Amino acid sequence: MKRQSLILLLLLISLLPLPAPALETLSGGEVRIGQAIDDDVFASGGVITVDAPVGSLIAAGGQITVNATVQGDVIAAGGQITLNSDVGGKVVAAGGTVTLNGKVGTNAVLTGGEVTLGSQSSVGRDAMISGGNVVNGGAVAGKLSVKANSFANQGSAGTLDVELQQRNAFAGTFLSVFGILFTVGLLILGLVLIRIAPERFMVVEKELTASPLLAAVAGFIALVAGFILLVILAITLVGLPLALFLGLLGGMALLLSTLFASSALGRWTGTLLKKDLSGYVAFLVGFVILNLLFRIPVAGFFLLVIAVSIGSGGILLAIWHHRSPICGPPAT
Repeated sequence: MKRQSLILLLLLISLLPLPAPALETLSGGEVRIGQAIDDDVFASGGVITVDAPVGSLIAAGGQITVNATVQGDVIAAGGQITLNSDVGGKVVAAGGTVTLNGKVGTNAVLTGGEVTLGSQSSVGRDAMISGGNVVNGGAVAGKLSVKANSFANQGSAGTLDVELQQRNAFAGTFLSVFGILFTVGLLILGLVLIRIAPERFMVVEKELTASPLLAAVAGFIALVAGFILLVILAITLVGLPLALFLGLLGGMALLLSTLFASSALGRWTGTLLKKDLSGYVAFLVGFVILNLLFRIPVAGFFLLVIAVSIGSGGILLAIWHHRSPICGPPAT
């Protein structure tokens, strides 16, 4: 699992050869690309349909369907992902159901409750697949690595490495799909926040970027102290309403903490790669990297605690140092 996570992380980083100014951004409830875009496309929405060729594609949404050629790479996260056309580079996709019906030029990394390589599909190099139910009906030139509850191999592969997980099929599929959809929901929430409140989002990001260690310490202390306070309040009838209110605020902070940490990590990654990433792309890159790291056994849990602590600390520091941007101008 560690090896797979590291490979997936390296694949993601290799998907960043393009600067942000060349990015075409599209968003809305329903996004349809009907004219060719000789550029890199970032699309987010409920339903995303690509019916014309694009340079490369980064997509996040409920339903994503690609019916036209993608010259470069595809990164997609959504409830239902269907690739019906050819991709010149790599494919990294995570969703409830993921279906590949076209040709992939290099590598494919796919995860979902249901993952299918159709009979017309092919992968030029290696494919790494994890999910509840996996079906290979295509041709993988290199190594096909599969980790799933069930696997049906109706196609071909250069070499095959299969690890079947023995657990209740319904429970496993439900948890897998729920986890994927929850992660996609967090991704969409982060994109929405950047869209509607970019300045406030940047205030928090700058705080945790300026002093990650201070943010981590402040966040961890606040989490421990907050938990103790909630327990004390909850055991008294008088303090129960306040405990519920503070618990809701704390839950919101925990939910948002990894989003701010993702954006900061993505921007730092762009700096290492000497790429000027836009807010959307930086957040997406950091979000995917963090969620891959969270899946590393044992170490992933500690990384999650660190990310939550840093994000929570960034929120607290932003409220303390930038009360006007966060809460509005002071009353006169």
